[in-house]
Amino acid sequence: MLASIFHLKLATTTMAGWMAAASPMPIPGAALALALEAHVASPVEVDIFDENRNVSSRFVLERDGAADAATTAQVAHVFRCRTDREHAISSHTLAMLADLAERYGKPIVLVSGFRVQPGESLTSPHRDARAIDFRIRGVALPEIRDYLFRTYTSVGVGWYPHEEFIHMDSRPQNTYWTFTHDARRIGTNNYHPFWAEPSRAPAVRRRPGV
Repeated sequence: MLASIFHLKLATTTMAGWMAAASPMPIPGAALALALEAHVASPVEVDIFDENRNVSSRFVLERDGAADAATTAQVAHVFRCRTDREHAISSHTLAMLADLAERYGKPIVLVSGFRVQPGESLTSPHRDARAIDFRIRGVALPEIRDYLFRTYTSVGVGWYPHEEFIHMDSRPQNTYWTFTHDARRIGTNNYHPFWAEPSRAPAVRRRPGV
């Protein structure tokens, strides 16, 4: 049902654009504001490719990360642990996912979502289904990393250049890191990296889903 609504709103918005281009008269500001409001309120279609299971999925999310019961179950299944256990994904994290899907318009490659396998840290946001590890086809990792840092607050953003993915999660306080390897090839989270310096962030950022 959400997918149908999404396509209907998309068609309506597109038609409005054609009418504006064809009309010899300026469209009233109120009509433009209404069209913009309809676009902002419309849901977002998200394409996911799970590189571990080699399967593709598609679902529709509201911009605040909300979804109906069927979609919530579908998303939990898509982002399930490798043990096949499932958990509803945080709506704040899904709000960022929807934003990225719309911004870049490309499939999001899932590296990891919900994780409860043996050895997973008890404090890991993956264990609470608040975190997603991913990359986006055709988009450089630093571009995604910097967009998340500059756009959102109350998040965790990790850059894994060697493993070639970005980690994002929702959490009470901002946390940023780069995962690097030393000469013994031991990996370490290096917090407060250069790319997350306060001077590089805009004055106003928003919480996921807000």
